[in-house]
Amino acid sequence: MMLLEKGVKNLGKFKKKKKLIAGLALSTVLFGSVSAYAAKDGAFGSNLVGRQPNGSVQTPDNHLLTPAGKQVEFPGNPISVAVNPNGKTAVALDGGGYGGSGLNIVDLTTGKLIGTNVDLGLYNAWGLAYSPDGKTLYATGLNNKNQAEIATMSVADDGTPTVTSNLILPDTILEGWNDSNPLDLAVGPDGKTLLVALNRGNSLGVIDLQSGKFSTQIPVGNAPTSVMVNGNTAYVTNQGGRKANPGDFTINSSGTQIVADPKMGNSSTGTVSVVDLTTNTVTKTITVGLQPERMTLSGKYLFVTNTNSDTVSVIDTQTNDVVQTINIKPYPNAPLGSAPNAVKMINGNQLVVSLGRDNALAVYDWNGPDKEPRLKGLVPTASFPDDMAIDTVNNQLLVANLNGVGALGSNGTSNVAGNKVTGHSPYAQVGSLSMIPFPSENDLAKMTDQVYTNNDWFGMKNRNAESRNNKKPVAMPERIGEPSTIKHVFYIIKENRTYDQVLGDLGKGNGDPTLTQFGQTVSPNFHQFANTFPLLDNVYTSGIQSAAGHQWVTQATLPDYEEKETDGGNNRSYPGGKIGDTLTYAPTGHIWDNALAHNKSAAIFGENATNFSGPEAFGTWTDWYNDYLKLTGQQQGSLHVPVGDYKASSDLPSADSIMYRPFPTNTQQIPDVYRAKIFLDKFNEYVKNDNLPQLMTLWLPNDHTASTAKGYPAPQAMVADNDQAVGMIVDAISHSPYWKDSAIFITEDDSQGGVDHVDGHREPAFVISPWVKKGVTDSHYWTTTNMIRSMEQILGLPPMNQNDAAADPMSEIFTDQPDFTPYNLVHNQIPLNWMNGQPAPQGLSQVAPTATTPAAQQMATDWDSWSEKHKSDFGGPVSKPDVENANVMNHATWYATKGYDKPYPGDDKVLTPDEVEKQPKSHK
Repeated sequence: MMLLEKGVKNLGKFKKKKKLIAGLALSTVLFGSVSAYAAKDGAFGSNLVGRQPNGSVQTPDNHLLTPAGKQVEFPGNPISVAVNPNGKTAVALDGGGYGGSGLNIVDLTTGKLIGTNVDLGLYNAWGLAYSPDGKTLYATGLNNKNQAEIATMSVADDGTPTVTSNLILPDTILEGWNDSNPLDLAVGPDGKTLLVALNRGNSLGVIDLQSGKFSTQIPVGNAPTSVMVNGNTAYVTNQGGRKANPGDFTINSSGTQIVADPKMGNSSTGTVSVVDLTTNTVTKTITVGLQPERMTLSGKYLFVTNTNSDTVSVIDTQTNDVVQTINIKPYPNAPLGSAPNAVKMINGNQLVVSLGRDNALAVYDWNGPDKEPRLKGLVPTASFPDDMAIDTVNNQLLVANLNGVGALGSNGTSNVAGNKVTGHSPYAQVGSLSMIPFPSENDLAKMTDQVYTNNDWFGMKNRNAESRNNKKPVAMPERIGEPSTIKHVFYIIKENRTYDQVLGDLGKGNGDPTLTQFGQTVSPNFHQFANTFPLLDNVYTSGIQSAAGHQWVTQATLPDYEEKETDGGNNRSYPGGKIGDTLTYAPTGHIWDNALAHNKSAAIFGENATNFSGPEAFGTWTDWYNDYLKLTGQQQGSLHVPVGDYKASSDLPSADSIMYRPFPTNTQQIPDVYRAKIFLDKFNEYVKNDNLPQLMTLWLPNDHTASTAKGYPAPQAMVADNDQAVGMIVDAISHSPYWKDSAIFITEDDSQGGVDHVDGHREPAFVISPWVKKGVTDSHYWTTTNMIRSMEQILGLPPMNQNDAAADPMSEIFTDQPDFTPYNLVHNQIPLNWMNGQPAPQGLSQVAPTATTPAAQQMATDWDSWSEKHKSDFGGPVSKPDVENANVMNHATWYATKGYDKPYPGDDKVLTPDEVEKQPKSHK
């Protein structure tokens, strides 16, 4: 008998619910006993992110990868896969976000690539469909003029495509947004039309293939994503759900008001539009789960994946009613978080569902909607499977893995001042296609075990066991809900730096000083933290950039919507700073939602603020810096903006309710020391009134820097400002009555701002408290999800989703022998008002190399011109995060800190901005 079936018998008790629950019921062999649990080594020991000696891959988001079947790897992030109807080849379409672009063609017999990154002239590419005879291929995306486009390709006998024509789709004007953001497409029932989900247009587009012209668009629901044709009917999944009615609470998403949860802010409806293709009208709107995406047909039943509900809706296409809802539970009582996003039927009755966040496929026995489907087992994939196709000739599943094996693309190696420098960037994404033979019962037993290992699901019962009474308070409780000596948690979120950029010169730990740009002189407090408190030299951010990073560090997950948006180039939105998007908010909430739901007090300073405005002119960086000097008594006079005149707010209701309004949102035009002063004034008020919240989340973003744009401090000064602000806050907390029961967690939202010799996701993270071990180097593998789990463990908060439920708390760095010695601020050596365009302060040539040769001077001039051109991206009341090209920005910062005669890692010479713009990794 299979282990899974034994587990069902051993557990014995299952309560029937109205909705059918398809869940694994495993024995305590899998889950372990309910003895006391405390992490000792971290779930994955001291693994470094990347390929391991045994061939597995450690990811930066708390998973191990051992994908089943044959793996075909290629640069980029495949978002769609399709099999040629002739059964000989398949194509995977890269989203065009990071690492690659275009089509990758695979020979289905040999499993070999016969074409890689075949250029279609598209980015934000998504949809993929063959004509019935396999001789024509269609793909959707945007061209280099940001126009929505469908590329039509002729397909040669060997499977290679050639673009023959391009159809520009009509614009959609929604609050400043133009292109219609075309996603999935399908050939019409007669083979004479092409149907495309116009995601931003909230419509289904119809193309007449005989004339090659756009015919019409049919209004459907919000943010349509996928299309399935059944006879003369088309089914369209609406990721943003139904249209808003009067009185509905809504939040904007790329120009459309989406019906949202009035507390948590996540989208709260999901629908499927039924379209009659003879009349081009919607005949019915079917309510399904949240954020529905891809579908499949089997007989008269349509299966719809609901990525934010962890369900599959089964629709009877004869009545167009939902006749079954399958709850995806990869293990017993699993919380939300699997992100089912594609579905296929094999062998007549085996339903296969790709679970994006679990890096797995779930295989069910499905025998009609009146019987509860049995989960037969799980199949491991590479990172974030997001689409599937069936190879009926070779009886195998083809699985597109959006994140593949992570940022394992070509290393950036250069010779800098006689030293070989190798740096990894988070942009060097390598996607993959898994070619998996239809699994047998024996295969599934072994594969399920492997999925549990990869996701660290063994021992879940221990890790999340119920708390016990009468336990003595300790720093890190063994179980959530048991008392901690720590009562207050400060969570500081910064921007974009890798470990090596800041701490590579530390002299201990795993650092590479040749990659250090903001070392001891620039960041004395960060170095003092690393020398005083635990040095954490193996911590990783999970997001590639801010749109993903801020979701990860506050939600411990990233919805399928934003995972694909990120890897496709963020065409629909770029959430963060002054832009919100309800579709990026997980239904499991943010860390502060978790706190508030469990009667813990919380406050937010800047994070998730989507507006910061007031009656006065915004002013310059210098104006705000002078206000800081006046607030701290270092300068006399009136403030250019009185504190409180400018107010922050958020589109997230729960965040807005606890937002400290005078604290600014994201902009490099306000110094972090000003933010620190605003926070500390409020902190002192908390001290005076003895009402400090239990969870405080702060955003200090200026280590992002503003390149070399005039009117802003030099990059070194901006990182010094960030260092000084964090140091001020730690100093104040440690000298307060609250130091005795506080812990401070400090992370980057992402580490996209440079390179690192281990992995582009490795960050300089800190945990500061009297209750942590002093002077130790902890090299165990941690991620920001482990940090969130640690905060939950301390505050007695249950996990929000599968990610933090599986994560180990960082128990090993805590101690029950506290050292209450306060931390003393190390004052900055870099003048915080050292502005771009000014010569380096005397004695600081080591952090600001001078361009001495004519070639270097010209290069400096060229890069200053680029920075000036993009200066509006960095600050002001309407600036948006990461608008500037990240690869170009990173080059500008490298040259400003290392010298205009030092090649950026991976380049064989110093490059001009125009030359960097042409690099493939500069194109999203």
